[in-house]
Amino acid sequence: GEYSHSLSIRLIMSKNIVLFSTKGGVGKTLIAANLAVTLAQDQRKRVCLVDLDVQVPGDMARMLNVSPQRSMADAVNVLKKQPQAFVKSQFIIQSTLGVDFFPAVLRPQQSSYLEPSRIKEVFSFLEKDYDYIVVDAGKSFSDIFIAALNQAHLFLLVVTPDVISIYQTKWILDTLQSLSFPLSMIKGVLNRAESISGISWQEVKVSLPVDIISLIPSEGK
Repeated sequence: GEYSHSLSIRLIMSKNIVLFSTKGGVGKTLIAANLAVTLAQDQRKRVCLVDLDVQVPGDMARMLNVSPQRSMADAVNVLKKQPQAFVKSQFIIQSTLGVDFFPAVLRPQQSSYLEPSRIKEVFSFLEKDYDYIVVDAGKSFSDIFIAALNQAHLFLLVVTPDVISIYQTKWILDTLQSLSFPLSMIKGVLNRAESISGISWQEVKVSLPVDIISLIPSEGK
């Protein structure tokens, strides 16, 4: 039906796609990684996957089976102190899945070196080389998150069909509207949509003031 089309088809007009959730364990990192790989392999696009989760770094790297040695925090430090010595390829790692990977930090302690004011500069040099930049923005409503959102063309909120996820999603939508982000650039992705114990997607749709553009079934296996 209308909601079963792949995300890659729906997002073909977007360049910077930021995924976010206020609740852990909703599948956001897995969805971000699969979206990036689908765009790269099925759509033949140049894709950079950015892990902007500074609280729990490393999950996405393990998912891609890569071991980055340098991060966005390191890149920002070089750009700040020796911009002429900056070499992009030293910070971005290639995966065997066809996407390039760029972690914000390697350890949570590095987050203090990642200045939000530098995020725009980082995105500017990425945009020159990629058709899509897919960002896992974590679940922390921080200055770094807001800086990334200011560079987004599309904002995907990952929701699960449970009361807590829906309540927190409503809160984040209210907060984003108060910061003058238009609801038109925010879309919902409902994960575990057919969970037997969950709220129906029709109820979720009625509860949230944004379009639900994809229903992902509950298939843990």
